[in-house]
Amino acid sequence: MELLTRELARSNSSGTNLAVLLARVDSFHNTNREPGESKQNPPLGQIAQRLVTSVHRYHYVGRYGEGQFLILAPGGSVSGAMPLAEKLRQAVAESAIEDAGSTNRATISIALATSSDFDLREQSEILRQLENTLDRAEASGGNRVESLSNVYGATHPVLARRRRLRIPWWLVAGLFVLVIATLILIEPSWTCAPNLVGDILNAGELPPPLPANCIRTTDRPTDAMVQSIERQRESSGLEFQGIVTCKIPRTNRSGQPQDMQWFRGLYTDGKLQYRRHVLLIASEEVPGGKLFTVEEALMPWWRYLGQPEAYCRIQDPPWS
Repeated sequence: MELLTRELARSNSSGTNLAVLLARVDSFHNTNREPGESKQNPPLGQIAQRLVTSVHRYHYVGRYGEGQFLILAPGGSVSGAMPLAEKLRQAVAESAIEDAGSTNRATISIALATSSDFDLREQSEILRQLENTLDRAEASGGNRVESLSNVYGATHPVLARRRRLRIPWWLVAGLFVLVIATLILIEPSWTCAPNLVGDILNAGELPPPLPANCIRTTDRPTDAMVQSIERQRESSGLEFQGIVTCKIPRTNRSGQPQDMQWFRGLYTDGKLQYRRHVLLIASEEVPGGKLFTVEEALMPWWRYLGQPEAYCRIQDPPWS
């Protein structure tokens, strides 16, 4: 619930979307059960594992109530929330669950809301409506996804026909020449312009940003740490992509002290950039080690055009 409150505040301040999904186990069948035997309790640990492996690493999956899970998906688009919910539903229902030598099948129903729904009503009211939506889904047979918003009311929206614009070829050619000339003026080395355009058209995937001894943790950063990264991102004009938190213990398995200063040589002023991708890092001491928070951000294309030549031609050595 603390994460929900924090992510809603972050969504409101940054203008990004937050998808809130409430999932409930609505069916559990032991296929090896003899007639007259009672149904076993669903193995919630295995269901939770399927949910966790089906979402991005900066999403959150938590226990909400009896047979219920609350999933938070920050940073995604509104249109991408429904496909995510369907993916989670299929991950649970698509195959059987092995539990204590028996084969079991489980299904879940998911109620979906977005941050725009929370802008109109109180948080507690939205959560109650999500539970009521799950009750209706279960009464309809379960194993389904229901949205609280009317965004998904029409599965096949009808678009008005528009007149086709006819653009003269000479205008297209003139615009192309103008774009090339602009790139040459912005980037002194004109041979670098195709690389810049290529990076803009294909941003690519981020490599793993954390070292091997950085263990994923449920510990969350303090508000001060999150705010410091947000200020750095906003001052640099970057677009938020996701956030990862991990913890490095003070000692390794052999009891030897671990290097806790690796990031100073890797991140310059708390930032690491490779082409359009930027990682922002902050750290703080916690019991048993050091907590690292890494925020993934993307540089807008209009700012990226003015980057130095090194960022569009050479891979920065730390990223390799």
